[in-house]
Amino acid sequence: MARWFKDRSTRNDEVEQLAQAIDDQSAEQKKMLEIFNIAMSNFATDRSLETCLDALNSSMQIANIRGKLVQSYEYYARLLEQEIIGLRKLQGKQ
Repeated sequence: MARWFKDRSTRNDEVEQLAQAIDDQSAEQKKMLEIFNIAMSNFATDRSLETCLDALNSSMQIANIRGKLVQSYEYYARLLEQEIIGLRKLQGKQ
């Protein structure tokens, strides 16, 4: 049981770090969406290769951030699953 509490403490730290990473990625995504909207507006009025590339670059950066968010949420789900399994095992021993 002492090991479970140690593992739980480690998982709590991981969850806190993960939550911070998700918050940071979400804030970065919000900024990139604003940049993308400006780039798309510029492209709609200018229709130059440069404005097209700016919009494309912004879109690719958003996709990259979203990919990182998906990975973070998948990892978070695995941590929660481990926590549930640990709690069930603990409950079964009582």
